Amino acid sequence: MKVTRASDYAIRALIHMAHKPLGTTFMRSELATECDIPDSFLGKILQNLAKSEILTSERGKKGGFKIAKDISQITVYDIITAIEGELSLNKCIFDDDFCNLVHSCTAHVMWSDIQTKLIAMLKSYTLASLAEKY
Repeated sequence: MKVTRASDYAIRALIHMAHKPLGTTFMRSELATECDIPDSFLGKILQNLAKSEILTSERGKKGGFKIAKDISQITVYDIITAIEGELSLNKCIFDDDFCNLVHSCTAHVMWSDIQTKLIAMLKSYTLASLAEKY
């Protein structure tokens, strides 16, 4: 598993947004400049975050993006899965039909254990905790 540039940009943009009061509207182009993220790429990222209800979006002259909920309720796991989809270190973890050894394989147990710990760790970091360190 590799965290893509899109996930990294999403986390950086959200940390930047978290420093303003909840309800602050951010224009995509201004956010792109302030976070040094390519504007068109950020647009796709923000749309994915809005689809996942991490952000809300409003069209029009006074439109833009807003954080949709308390930043202490948004985890790094939420952000990454909004961008990447569900995380899986190995296909056998989420697809029992992928390998016929799934129920007797020590490696499967290891991958499953590592994935469980990785998800728990990603869920332990909130946007609020990251914003405090920024």
